[in-house]
Amino acid sequence: MILALAVALGCIASLVRHRSRAFGQIAAIPLRSAWLAPLALVLQWPLLRAPPGPTQHIGVQQALFLLSYLLLLVFAWRNWRLTGILIAGLGVICNLVVIAVNGGLMPITPGTLVRINPGSIPEQWLVGEHYGYSKDVILHRHETKLWALSDTLVIPPPFPKPTAFSLGDLLIAVGVVVLLQGPGISSKRAATPP
Repeated sequence: MILALAVALGCIASLVRHRSRAFGQIAAIPLRSAWLAPLALVLQWPLLRAPPGPTQHIGVQQALFLLSYLLLLVFAWRNWRLTGILIAGLGVICNLVVIAVNGGLMPITPGTLVRINPGSIPEQWLVGEHYGYSKDVILHRHETKLWALSDTLVIPPPFPKPTAFSLGDLLIAVGVVVLLQGPGISSKRAATPP
């Protein structure tokens, strides 16, 4: 959800800044191995469609999810001279670290789930289970390694669908907004096609 918001905000900011040249500016961004980013998002889709339940039931989806982060790291490495990609790449690293040290899924606490599911109570969220249709595993705060990097931030109501996200997600979103402003200042090496 936050990525979609970032794309929309980045496009709007580019339209305001560049007017009729906005889409030309976006098309001129010198990305290397651009196919890696959409492929990574496709690999995350099976996990985002998996219903709630024990994490043992989503082993394949979890493996694809982790592979997607490796592809995103490669993409960020290939394009790190672009400011937006550098910011987003830091977000990818933050997310991957917290996911890796917590068993391969992004931790979310029952308290955060109550904040994004009004009317629910912490006790209804089964600790250790996959929070369905997401990249999250439900863990208590004291059980979560690097808790500050987990899904602790919330876009609250009146937003149509309250959403939890991590500091890494926020960095990725900021990076996307910056990237969509156009090529900007980059070295000759970054501007050279592969």
